[in-house]
Amino acid sequence: MLRVPGLQHSNISTSVSDQLLSTVLRDDARSVVVVGTAKNVGKTVTLNALRAAAFARGVLGGVTSIGRDGEAIDAVDGAPKPAVRLEPGTVVALPRSLLPVSPGLEILDVGAASALGPIVFARVRFAMTCEIGGPPSARALRATIERLAALSGGVVFVDGAIDRVAPLAGGDDTIVLATGAAYGGSVAQIAAAAGQTIRRFQLPAYHAGEREGQVVMVRGALDARRAQSLLTAERAMTVVVADPTRVTVRGELFDALCAHVDLRCERPLRPVACTTSSFAADGSLDPAALTAAVARATGLPVYDLVARLVA
Repeated sequence: MLRVPGLQHSNISTSVSDQLLSTVLRDDARSVVVVGTAKNVGKTVTLNALRAAAFARGVLGGVTSIGRDGEAIDAVDGAPKPAVRLEPGTVVALPRSLLPVSPGLEILDVGAASALGPIVFARVRFAMTCEIGGPPSARALRATIERLAALSGGVVFVDGAIDRVAPLAGGDDTIVLATGAAYGGSVAQIAAAAGQTIRRFQLPAYHAGEREGQVVMVRGALDARRAQSLLTAERAMTVVVADPTRVTVRGELFDALCAHVDLRCERPLRPVACTTSSFAADGSLDPAALTAAVARATGLPVYDLVARLVA
């Protein structure tokens, strides 16, 4: 196994997947949501690894998706995709039209409507793979997670989307950010983008009356136009958005805004870890260098589940 100074390495008794699971469950999370910085950065690989580690511990839970995942071929670029693996005893929520023709699922309940039919809750009878999908609205997603938790009696694992995590804001949910070579660019560029995403997700909570001076409550999106306007203000101020997903500015503008105002949110998110994938269709990166760079940029524990590295 590769050993790099400054990085931790797994052994037979404590796998990297198990270490990641311990990290995401440390604060009694109700659900664990895996999101990716781009397509093909290892999001589904991370979800499968977490589920397998939980099953090995005897931890049964639920599985659903914010979008549509587990299809054999990507609908956009035609590339093959990893299947979503489901272990026996898992409770899954998926649209009725995605139910596999198999005796492997026991129908338990029916939930919200979706474009692919009503969301069906089913218990997995034996190990299988299938496509999964979730409800279209924030309220329905929260209700689906709560119903999965009640039916499974365990943690709910969600194959998420980076721009659709608002329903998790202010809740007992943890987020894992997957990034990798498929994002594009150098190790430094990938790490910098991951670092900025985590800083946005980690906006501190605002509590009324705790901040002195001017407080600006932003309703709706904090976009480039509003950010530029705030940068012209001469007085120090606290700027408050509903949740971190309302901040749509990126790059240098986001950095300048954070340096100029005290940016906070009413309902914070809880990112707790990152995973990295050094492989891409047009080449690969040094896995140790990528893992270490993302750890420095985010300040979070970072796991490469294929190279078995922890930083």
